[in-house]
This record gives sequence, structure tokens and C-alpha cells, in this order.
Amino acid sequence: MAKGAKRAYNKKQVERDRKRRGNRIRRVVFALLALCVVALAFVFLVFRGGSGISMGENAVGSVFAPIQNAFHSASQSIKNFFTNWRDYDDLQSAYDEIYQENQQLSLQLQASEETAAENVRLRELLDAQDRYESLDPIYAKVISRDPGVWFDTFSINKGTADGVSAGMAVVTGDGLVGHVYEAGYTYAKVRTIIDPRSGVACLVGRTRENGVMRGQITENSENADCYVYYLPNTSNIVPGDTIVTSGTDSLYPKGLLIGTVSAVSRETSTEGGYVIVTPSADFQHIEEVLVLRTVVETDQDLPSVPTPTPKPVITPTPNPQELETSAAEPTSDGYWHHPTATPEGGAEAAPQIETLPEDSWVTG
Repeated sequence: MAKGAKRAYNKKQVERDRKRRGNRIRRVVFALLALCVVALAFVFLVFRGGSGISMGENAVGSVFAPIQNAFHSASQSIKNFFTNWRDYDDLQSAYDEIYQENQQLSLQLQASEETAAENVRLRELLDAQDRYESLDPIYAKVISRDPGVWFDTFSINKGTADGVSAGMAVVTGDGLVGHVYEAGYTYAKVRTIIDPRSGVACLVGRTRENGVMRGQITENSENADCYVYYLPNTSNIVPGDTIVTSGTDSLYPKGLLIGTVSAVSRETSTEGGYVIVTPSADFQHIEEVLVLRTVVETDQDLPSVPTPTPKPVITPTPNPQELETSAAEPTSDGYWHHPTATPEGGAEAAPQIETLPEDSWVTG
């Protein structure tokens, strides 16, 4: 009995000791927590900065600020995505309107530039029309041309209905272009001076020497230079001299500007000498022209001069009766005299000689 009671007593004692140790540990932990709270409060009160933010607040703010910024950026992105998605139709409609307006403004700008360029060309043609007023010029537009870089042949929108006919000269504000070689009722075809089939009688403005200019253009030509041949003396011609029409080819009126001399050959003979001429007109950009409707006078247009008719030789017809009865007899002076034959009917029957206009300066 005594032995079992002693074992039970020891067990209860051990349980009570364990509870006392747990209570002591809890009191120590509580005391430590209270001490930490007091220490933090002391730090907050003692080390509070002048800006009103303590070190603790700075530390907490430094830790949570990046996280807060990340959440803010993410939420803003999500908000913008849904906002843009909601306003997409409105933005697309506004973009289409702005694009169409931009296209219209671009077309208006191009039209304004084209109008300005056309005004410049028309002003030059108007000045040329004043210069060529005596040659009855008429304005015409180019409506078609042969394929290629150069305007060697082209068509205009004026024809016989407007008084245009083959052989009339065509010019621009810069100078001579060519001539009409075919005319329809409402159109005409023009062959320019750079075409190899063209020839222009010309002269040097300074020296007044005459020559014939030929076109030399081909599909591969880099420039529209022409050649002037049959000049009496090329040594008197220098680059820069002006070349104009001479008016002796019954095609172009005299004095139309053709171009300027760009080079002179070294040959001095009439057959081999030539000069190279750069035309004044731009044969890569021709849009409007003037047709000079005054026809050049030719030798066929001059009044015909009547050919003088030779005066007839009168051959008297002798009268056989008179010849039989009137014989030649010597006279006292020793000469033989034959009777004069008179036509039947007397002197009134003699042939009359026609009086020509050319005889007036003799008889007058």
C-alpha cells in the first residue's frame, strides 16, 4: 500500500511542476512582447522625423510601395484596355474621316499646283500670241502623241473647222515647234523640227548666213539637238548665236526663233561644215501650242506674167497680073526698080499686130 501511494504522489507532483514551468514561459514571452511594444513606442516617439514620418513608417512604405505601384500599373492597363476596346469603333470612324480629308487635301494641292503650272504656260503663250498677232495665231491643246520620250509627232484639237490647214507653222512661247502636215475637221497632226523627216530653212541671227536645219532625234537620243548644213562660212559662227527661220522654204514665216548654237564643226567647206543647234522649245513637255494660220507666200502665189507673143512677119503675096504687066525697067539714074506688091483689098487688108502690155513702156 505504501509503495503504490508513493508512486501516485510522484506522478501528480510531476504534472504540477510542468504546469508551473509552462506558466513561467508564458509570463516571460508576454513580458518580452510588452517590452518590444514599449521599445517600438519609444522609438516612434524619440526618432520621429521633421516631416512627420517615422523610421518605421519609412521602412513599411519602402516595402509596400513597389507592390502598390505594380498593382496600380496593372489595374491602369486593364482599365485602358477595356476603355480602348469600348472606344475602338469611334476611333476607327475618326481615323477614316481624317484619312479621307487628307486625301482630299492632297488632291486639292495637286490641282492647285497643276493650275499654277498651267497659268505659267498660258501666260507664256499669251505673250507669244501678242508677238505673233500678225500671223493670226490660234490656241490648241495636245491630245495625243507617238510613244517615246520625245514629241517628234503629235496631234492637236484644232482642225479645218478652226481654219487650220496643212503647212501652217506651230510654235510655243519658247520658239518654233514644227508644222501641220495633216489636218482633219476637228484635229491636226504636227511634225516637229527634231523629226529626221523635217527640214527648216534658217539663218544665223548675227551673221545672217543661210543654211538648212535637219532633225536628228532617235529613240535613244539623250537630247534634241539639230544640225544646220550648207552654211557659207562656219568660222564666223560661235556657240550662243541665235538661229531663226529665214522664210525661204515656203513653209515657215521669217524670224521665228528656233534655238541657239551649241557647237561648231571644224570643217570650213560648205559641204562639210555644220553647226549643232539646241532648240528653244522643250520637246519633252509640250501641252499647249499656237498654230500660225497665216499661209506663207510661195512662188506659186505670185501673179503670172504674160509671155510676150512674137510679132508676126508679114510676107506679101504678089499679084500675078501685076507681075506680068509690071516689069522691072531701068530708070534714068541707072537703078532697077521693082513694083511693090499690095495685098488684095488695099492697105486695110494687112494683118494687124497685137499690142502687148509690155510694149507700153516702149511706145509710151
